[in-house]
Formats: sequence, structure tokens, C-alpha cells
Amino acid sequence: MFRSAPDVTVSKDRLAETWETARTTIAPHLSAARDAVAPYVEEANARMSPVIDEARARVAPAVDAARTRLVEDVVPSVTAAVGTARETSAPARAEAKERATAAFLALTGKKPKARRWPTALLCLGAGALAGAAAATLGRARNTTPVPATTPFPATPPPPSQTTDQTSPMTGPGTSAGS
Repeated sequence: MFRSAPDVTVSKDRLAETWETARTTIAPHLSAARDAVAPYVEEANARMSPVIDEARARVAPAVDAARTRLVEDVVPSVTAAVGTARETSAPARAEAKERATAAFLALTGKKPKARRWPTALLCLGAGALAGAAAATLGRARNTTPVPATTPFPATPPPPSQTTDQTSPMTGPGTSAGS
């Protein structure tokens, strides 16, 4: 049940008054208890200090050995195991994430967003590579060596003015009677 702001203020004021009353009542008793217990605390400290120092001296080599073994043996093993577990569980974690996302979308009634740009980019890159390969192969097939000398001139020589049309031409490829 919710209280109104004035009720909260009144309760807060009562609590402050009760706290002050308890504090003033208990303060002398706490002081007397401290004074009564102080000699016992000092005696316990005097008796226990040598025992604690001896225990520390006995335990210190074991603690150092444990710390060294922990740092040199246990931590590398655990680190390697965690790394292996992380690598091994990566496909399962990815699947779980994908399924959780799909379940969440199904529960909220939304459809998953289709990311088409990676596929388009992949197809564009594959097309560019195929075009470059085709151009390279086509260039390699079309390059034929140009002969150094040609047996026949590319253009026929102009007819000379001094040749007689009535005289038979003699030479290669012509007959004397034609």
C-alpha cells in the first residue's frame, strides 16, 4: 500500500527521534563495555601474537610454494582450457544466439531483417574476378606474332607509265602467251 508524502515525512521524523533516543541511551553502556573488555583484549593480544607469528613462519613456505605452483602450473593450464573451450563452443554459441534471436522475433511477431548487401558485394566481386580472368585469357589467345618480313607487299605498286601494253610480261606467275 502506498503512503502519501505527508505520511512518509511523519514516519521519517519519528524514526529520527527514536534513533536519537536509542543512541543517547546506549552510548554510556557501550563506553562501559569497551572499558570492561579492554584488559581482556590486551591480554589476548599479548598471548596470541607469538602463536600467530609462529603460524605465519610455518605457513609462509607452503603459501609461497602454492603461489608459485598456481602461477606456473595452474594458471597456464586453466587459461589454455578456457581458450580451447571458447574455440570449441564458438559454433554452438553462434547457433544459440541465432536461435534466441529467431525465438525473440517470433515471440514479438517481427520478421528477421535480411541483410542482402554482403551477398550483392560477393557477387559483384566474383563478377569482377571472372571478367578480369576472361580478359586475361582473351588477350593471351589473340596475341599472334607479327612476321618480320612479308612475302608480298601489302599494297600493289602503282602502274608504271613506261610499260608497253602490247609487249608480253615475263616474270613469275605470268605466262608468255596470255
